[in-house]
Amino acid sequence: MILNSQHYQPPTSSPWNGRGDTVSGRLFQHIQLLDCNKLPSLLPKQSVVLLGFACEEGVKRNLGRPGAAQGPESLRKALCNIPFSSSQTRPIYDAGTILCPDEDLEKAQQLLGKTVTGLRERGAFVIVLGGGHEVAWGNFQGLVAASSPSSTMGVDVLNFDTHFDLRPLLPENRGSSGTSFHQIHNHCAAHQIPSRYACFGIQSFGNTQGVFEKANSINATHCLAETMIHHPQLAHEALGTWLASAQQIHLTLCLDVLAAAHAPGVSAPQAMGLAPHNLVPFFRQALESGKVIGFDVAELNPLYDRDDQTAKLAAHFVAEVITKIN
Repeated sequence: MILNSQHYQPPTSSPWNGRGDTVSGRLFQHIQLLDCNKLPSLLPKQSVVLLGFACEEGVKRNLGRPGAAQGPESLRKALCNIPFSSSQTRPIYDAGTILCPDEDLEKAQQLLGKTVTGLRERGAFVIVLGGGHEVAWGNFQGLVAASSPSSTMGVDVLNFDTHFDLRPLLPENRGSSGTSFHQIHNHCAAHQIPSRYACFGIQSFGNTQGVFEKANSINATHCLAETMIHHPQLAHEALGTWLASAQQIHLTLCLDVLAAAHAPGVSAPQAMGLAPHNLVPFFRQALESGKVIGFDVAELNPLYDRDDQTAKLAAHFVAEVITKIN
């Protein structure tokens, strides 16, 4: 795998420092650096690889506020001091960051996909640190390419998000941060890849009627944020039914599913979003299914964060994945 310096920044040790209470008490003390241009033929068993996607071109095309390109570095810093159990033996790597120069979103997404594929083929579970939610389309390309070639083994998508991100494509079939799951659906339909889409955390006033109709037309499963808050048992049952029919799951988290009071540092803050304690049980339910094969976190915007509050929330969900995946 050869990535040029315009599109790839190799990992460095500079973000990985913090307060070491013990010899191995925190995550920064366990991170190993992994240059994607110098990959071994196979990574150690149960390896987790963090891969940045420093891109906000999709957010700009979607007329959102810029700043998400700084998300990966902010998230790395927030991850540093996450406590690390002495019983945790899973190798964890930082594989650097895919860049998006010259506004070429499609090229960046393609390179992200190829990099995810290369890491998956070497045995890694990849966690992609966004970046705008255009990260999901790039990550999905990589997960599908690395999955079983059997036509019966597709990749389903579970998105925790305020928005469906099923908006129409821009002129010349260009995508944005609001089109990832439209692009995923089109790709799977064109290549006869089995795939279902579920979105939990939807806001009634965050999506147009046309987008709801698009979701219905592709048989997407969705659950409103208010149902997750006020009728959590119904929401858990709906998610459980969807998970039971899945084989492989691409899990994606848009941080704007959380209320702005908890997550101010996002591209599109939500006044009526979820509280973290509303979201965590559903997130864990997905991980405990044992079917998640890849994860990305999107829309962290450090320019609008407050005391790194949003970055720390994002770090919590990354840590949940690291500790709970198979």
